[in-house]
Amino acid sequence: MASGSEFVKRLDSVDFPAAPEVVMRLSRLLSEEWVTAEQLSEVMALDAGISSRVLRLANSVYFRGQGVRSIDEAVLRVGIDGVRDVVFALSLLRAFKPLHLNYKSFWRHSLAVAQTVLVLQQRALNLPAPIPEAYSAGLLHDIGMLVLDRTLGAGYGGILADARDKAQPLFVAERAALGTDHADVGGRLLEVWRMPTVLAQAVADHHNPLANDNAAAQLVHLADFICNQHDIHHSTNSRFVAVVPEVWEELGLSETDLPGIVTDMYAGLAKADAILAAAAS
Repeated sequence: MASGSEFVKRLDSVDFPAAPEVVMRLSRLLSEEWVTAEQLSEVMALDAGISSRVLRLANSVYFRGQGVRSIDEAVLRVGIDGVRDVVFALSLLRAFKPLHLNYKSFWRHSLAVAQTVLVLQQRALNLPAPIPEAYSAGLLHDIGMLVLDRTLGAGYGGILADARDKAQPLFVAERAALGTDHADVGGRLLEVWRMPTVLAQAVADHHNPLANDNAAAQLVHLADFICNQHDIHHSTNSRFVAVVPEVWEELGLSETDLPGIVTDMYAGLAKADAILAAAAS
């Protein structure tokens, strides 16, 4: 197995993968308060498979749909924000497939965290306004793992195994071997992609949620913890990651809210499974 210094040299010369054009176009809509069906249709036209999958999702059991034949109808069924987030998720699911990680488990966890972020955002008392990038931050929070997986190959498989053998959080094993972790690498990727700063920072800080007073990072951190504790994880020892307790208070939430949050989380998981099924079809 290569040494930590050799891994770091390889990371310094990483040729970060290009973002799918659909993702780049959607990133320009992330911060907009109003997104129209016409804008979404233009983006979906870039990928012939996306439109059919969005329609399939709108007609799925989850949305109790049938007979939805156009994107305009899908927007009525799913909602503009919902369609935007679904298109974002579908384009990423199709573009990034793990080598040493279970594809379904990885993206199911990512989708579940994204849905749980929305649940927490609705309940948080200390957020003056919704964060448009919140869903995407949840969806992309572990994308650095895919970069490390692609860059280090079998070496990253060894880090995954080391974390399991030592029963320690993956980011701890990554830092020991590499001097960095998947959160930081993911944030760097999103900077290369010219994603909104709040989104890149939320991904970079999701294991250190109090570092930059970033509410999106705090939402992702808490959503990640809740999903992991309820066995919605990608089998990388995420269950050993503790929550930073101050995050509850920072967001205006209480641990007494947890039963209701978990109920809503499982409802969101059903949507995550519907998206995953649409992406795989």
